[in-house]
Amino acid sequence: MAIFKTVGADAKRADKITRFLIRSVLAAAGLLFFCLNSFAQKNESAAALESAARLLSAQIAEKPQNLPGLFDKNFFHRISLEKLSDILSGIYKSNGRVTAVRLERADSAFSAHFIFETENNFELPAALSLDPDTGKISGVFFTTAYKKNLLLQEFKEKLVRLEGKTGFILRRFGVPSPTGGAEGELAGVNENGYFAVGSAFKLYVLGALLEKGVRWKTIVHLREEQKSLPGGRPSATTALADKLPAGDVWRAPKADGPAGGLAGWPDASPLTAHTLSVMMISESDNTAADLLIETIGRKTLEGYLQKFGHSNPALMRPFLKTSEMFRLKSDTESVLKYLNLPPGDKYGFLSELAAAPLKAEAVKKSSFGIDKIEWMASPADLCRLMEYIYKKDDKQALDILAMSPPPVGLRLTGGGVNTGLDMETGNFFYAGYKGGSEPGVLNMTWLLKSKSNAWYCLSASWNNEKKNLDENKFFELVQSVLRAGWE
Repeated sequence: MAIFKTVGADAKRADKITRFLIRSVLAAAGLLFFCLNSFAQKNESAAALESAARLLSAQIAEKPQNLPGLFDKNFFHRISLEKLSDILSGIYKSNGRVTAVRLERADSAFSAHFIFETENNFELPAALSLDPDTGKISGVFFTTAYKKNLLLQEFKEKLVRLEGKTGFILRRFGVPSPTGGAEGELAGVNENGYFAVGSAFKLYVLGALLEKGVRWKTIVHLREEQKSLPGGRPSATTALADKLPAGDVWRAPKADGPAGGLAGWPDASPLTAHTLSVMMISESDNTAADLLIETIGRKTLEGYLQKFGHSNPALMRPFLKTSEMFRLKSDTESVLKYLNLPPGDKYGFLSELAAAPLKAEAVKKSSFGIDKIEWMASPADLCRLMEYIYKKDDKQALDILAMSPPPVGLRLTGGGVNTGLDMETGNFFYAGYKGGSEPGVLNMTWLLKSKSNAWYCLSASWNNEKKNLDENKFFELVQSVLRAGWE
């Protein structure tokens, strides 16, 4: 009898297991059907949106036709047929016939953003939505068309072909992005990637002076132990000396001669915050930068990074002084110890490191480790910083930025300090600049005011930890963007 009970119990358990497996298979099949159905619906929605966008683009003509058949009837409660026809006809007269439609992004199953490319080489951003019931256009919004810049596209293609890691952004301040990217972004390549930026970090020091409200007349006394190694304008400018005014090419001091910049000034020399800022930006003086960091306070400056728009301030902590970077790059044992310390312990280590001798000949002129012992920022970060400085509207700060002559010039049609710089087709009212150049590191960052009083930022970086960089190639490439014209 017990045997039959056991067999019966086993049969019941087997039956339960079978029913469970059947339910599981049916559920999986249902889920698969749901996923496939959702995928199909998503594709159908995208296809419907793109079809509507193409039909709409065809109505950008001298005399639009059949608009009632394209738009939902409720659309005309908000705008008359005649007014809509006039708008589409006006777009045609200003920009030409639409030759291509490009989906930028879909916001939902019934709304999306497109770019209409025209025969006159314009790109017209358009957003449209469909009525879920009728499938017809229930809303449309056009923003200002902009010139499709073939030179800009060519620059981007050449930039990505450079060996190593490259990034670039061009932004116009105060306007929405025509492509749905960061506000005002007109073009970008790896714009959110992080790069070693060399002396372009000094822009953060300038920004911190403004944020802390340090008076330009504040006096700082130079002490011997605060001196760093001489800085200077990138040596690559020598290759473009014929494009710069006399005296604008910096040359490193001779080994047996006096130190350059503030490093050669007498102990206890009184210096204003303004003088230090001028030397830091226009001459890239390292001692000036270190003195200003001490004046502001390292931790205070680090606390400002997020306000300046840096997307990952931890990459900048500790915010190195130039003398600290040189000392770290002078001693392999010190740099390895520093890199292996917890972030909070690095500050004390740097304080102890200040006692180590600082000699130019000891600094290893190598690109190795540029992602570890450097100042890291993305092109987008640097343009957000430039936007902060621009919005502060401090005349002294803007004049100081305009004193830094880049290795490629500009013709300024009005205002600005560096009016002696020349470029055939620049024609900017204002050009502020700071760059960085070290083994394996190049950065160029501009704040520009156009002929139409629009403000722009352009920032480009190139890093290569394994090979030396062709500085002239990079400079000439960026110069092509400055020539391009963006309006």
